[in-house]
Amino acid sequence: MNNNNHKYLFISILSTIILCFNSLYSFSQFFSNEQNPPGVKWEQINTSNFQIIYPTVLSDEARRMANTLEHIINGVSKSLNKTPRKISIILQNQSVISNGFVQLAPRRSEFYTTPPQNLDFQDWLNSLAVHELRHVVQFDKLTPGLKAPFFEELALAIFGISLPPWFFEGDAVGIETALSHAGRGRLPEWELIFRTNTLSNKTYSYSKNYLGSFKDRTPGYYQLGYFMTTKLRRDFGKGIMDSIMSRISRNPVRPYNLSNSIKKFTGMSSRTLHDSTITELKQLWQNQANLVRPSEYPKLNKRKDELPADYLFPVRIFSNKTIVLKHSLNNTPSLILIDESGNEKTLKKIGFQTEPNFKYAAGKLVWDELRFDVRYFKRSFNVINTYDIKSGVYKQITNKSRLFSPALSADGKKIVAVKVREDNRNLLVELDSETGTELKEYLTKSGQTLQAPSYNDSGDKIICVVTSKDGSSLIEFNAADGSTVILMPFALQQISRPVYAGNSVLFRAHYNGINNIYYIAKGSSEAKALTNVSFGASNPSYHSESNTVIFNNYQVTGYDIASVTYEPKTSSSSFNSKNNFIDYAAPLVEQEANSTILDNIPNNKYSSKPFKEIKNLFYFHSVSPIAEENDQNNELNIGLKLRSNNKLNTLDLYTGYQFNSGLKRSEYLAGITYKRFYPIFDLRYINRARQVNVRQNNSLVPVNWRENFTEMEVSVPFTFNKLNKTYNMGFLSSSSYTSRYEIQNKPGNFIENLEFPMKYTAYFSRNTQRSLRDLAPRWGQNFSISYFHLPFENQLNGTLLAFRSTLFAPGLFSNHSFQTSFNYQESNGAYEFNIEIPKISGYNNLRPTASLRNTLLIDYRFPLFYPDAEIGPLAYIKRIKGGLFADFENIGKGAAFQPRTFGLELSADMNLMRFFLPDFDLAGKLIFSNELRNNKPIFEIGFTYNY
Repeated sequence: MNNNNHKYLFISILSTIILCFNSLYSFSQFFSNEQNPPGVKWEQINTSNFQIIYPTVLSDEARRMANTLEHIINGVSKSLNKTPRKISIILQNQSVISNGFVQLAPRRSEFYTTPPQNLDFQDWLNSLAVHELRHVVQFDKLTPGLKAPFFEELALAIFGISLPPWFFEGDAVGIETALSHAGRGRLPEWELIFRTNTLSNKTYSYSKNYLGSFKDRTPGYYQLGYFMTTKLRRDFGKGIMDSIMSRISRNPVRPYNLSNSIKKFTGMSSRTLHDSTITELKQLWQNQANLVRPSEYPKLNKRKDELPADYLFPVRIFSNKTIVLKHSLNNTPSLILIDESGNEKTLKKIGFQTEPNFKYAAGKLVWDELRFDVRYFKRSFNVINTYDIKSGVYKQITNKSRLFSPALSADGKKIVAVKVREDNRNLLVELDSETGTELKEYLTKSGQTLQAPSYNDSGDKIICVVTSKDGSSLIEFNAADGSTVILMPFALQQISRPVYAGNSVLFRAHYNGINNIYYIAKGSSEAKALTNVSFGASNPSYHSESNTVIFNNYQVTGYDIASVTYEPKTSSSSFNSKNNFIDYAAPLVEQEANSTILDNIPNNKYSSKPFKEIKNLFYFHSVSPIAEENDQNNELNIGLKLRSNNKLNTLDLYTGYQFNSGLKRSEYLAGITYKRFYPIFDLRYINRARQVNVRQNNSLVPVNWRENFTEMEVSVPFTFNKLNKTYNMGFLSSSSYTSRYEIQNKPGNFIENLEFPMKYTAYFSRNTQRSLRDLAPRWGQNFSISYFHLPFENQLNGTLLAFRSTLFAPGLFSNHSFQTSFNYQESNGAYEFNIEIPKISGYNNLRPTASLRNTLLIDYRFPLFYPDAEIGPLAYIKRIKGGLFADFENIGKGAAFQPRTFGLELSADMNLMRFFLPDFDLAGKLIFSNELRNNKPIFEIGFTYNY
């Protein structure tokens, strides 16, 4: 669920970790396969329809969720005419990322309990429950008979192939809106990009709006899907979703199944539904704009091009300079100083944030950043950072904290931030800005969520957004005694980023149906409008010297900087204050007739009991196909594998059978991975057929045998991040035992048992964060070293030492990348012919010259253009890339320093058959050799994909 920014953040972090681990050898997934720290104690509540698994500290929230889930299940299921099977709900309280997902194989849903700092006007877990439970219903509606112990992976595959994300996420957003008083369908921020593009005549194709772009802002599949699925229900009634999914379920392998089924019932394909939705929305949004009659606000920033970028949280310092947090497609997030001529100076590049934010006071900047645990990626932290503009000194003043949206006092000596405890209780804390020491805590009522605090000029009051079951409001804390005052009635409004302007309070809200800047004067509880923008205003700050409010004003190229004179007495007189929001989901609310479902949650008493890992180690869920190339030939191994993964991701197990089609023999395999503790333990076994050709009596004779091969590995990974850099390091060691039997044509020197060869690998990487357009990290250093030997083997000897490295540096222009990879190995004895380092381009088409000792691979890669071009429904091409390379082999020892191969490559990033994931890369490589005997170029085609 969640704001898609959080899901993109979740994906981005996982992708970064994966890329850093694999950069030596070569984002995003929606589901996490990581672990909690072993110290978390788990309990469970079992109801008729749910098993709620939760840390003991969340017992109150778990009982509340047990009641909530049981209460809403029928309402969430009704329009799909399907009551789902019992499912495990895991409450995750170790992460500071607000998220949720439903997963099969194993069947479970995970709720990340920390509420976001841009929460809408309802309880976070209630909203999450409606959204994620709708996904559970969708899974069971589409694949009702496919379940554990054999078919969950098949069900997941059918779901992913049959339903694009825009459909299942859009439907879930529609339900979260229809079954509550809030939901993202009621937020002007939710539709901001879509509405701005439409009213600015940026009419993009179905593929571009759905699959995204490297050059333009597009709404995203959540927003697009909400409007398209709501359009279906508006025009064709509440049963249309049931009809479409029932038809898909009856024939799940039909090509373009969703579009075909939509056409069956509506006469429209997915593309024509998209076009029809935009046509209707454009008319509705244009009528809204005519009623609002927006004002113009000149922008204060100067853009050099039309590439989308956001100049967020503008704050005026002195009289002619502005500081912003800049987000763009070309560069990673940075704190920027803009002078009166529009020139931009980077003050500090920052790292991942759960929500974009920073505050300024007394020559200092403060912001929060995400830090993930070095081993257990279910646990993460949010830390406070400061930067002194004059001295250029950066500090991280907290460690392993759960603090959000920090703000400085006017004198720069104190920081206030929202703290979310592991029991999900919200409070405010004050910190010393130099040391990070907690000075004071401000408690709130149970059930209240806090967002975005800010000090007044004297530092004796703190304003903050407060959200409860009644909606949102502003709460003011008195620093002297900790008392609180609610400044205005709770309302169904997404209120954000309040700041003081003298004795008044500025904030963003959407009373007229569009995000604008509002204020409440001292002694008043009435919100009055200060701006009347076309698309959306946010992030106000007050500059007392000029008596102006600086704010963000959204345009088609992103958030610009604007200002308005602060004149409270007359500011709202000419603005239309009527709520003109286009309530697109209103027919859904009528269809469901259950929008108060979350208002009357029962309080039944459910018993709990411990959830012991030892009793829940195994969950057999799927029989998976095996189709992989044999490591001895080009033939395939074909088979089946029975898989088990427990629900806390600590034990993975498989056992299976495969047929070696090259040798026409059966093979048997099994494996187990245990990940609860700091080291990760792997044990793998296979009984397999083998064959080699041995020269005997001047002829080649095949030697056949079977062998039991058992391999053990222990790995200790470390991952940590700071600012815009991610570090990975670790160590792994492995050994194996091989026992050979049924040997045919046995040579005299044949070894029947190979006892415990050892392998050790240590690695280290340091890479900078990548922007959307970057082809590689701007800066990166990646190294690994491996050593192989045979300490327990009497019949064999030999060693192998291998070193691998990859370095990244920026190219000549934006998003260009220069990459070098130097690799070295030295081997003897039994390892003499092993190759453990990357090879040069075209290696398999060249005649070997000598034993491979080293390679130096040099690449220069660059984007060429961004076509956003469609080849019908087959492919959507986002980016065309080019590259030049020169590869050296066995350099040194008197060899001439010249590349053995060199050439160029051309590749394209694309989506195939309108699948959102995976992203495909189709590449062609033209390779030239410096060898006179082989002057014909080599042409290679590569086809890769990533998540």
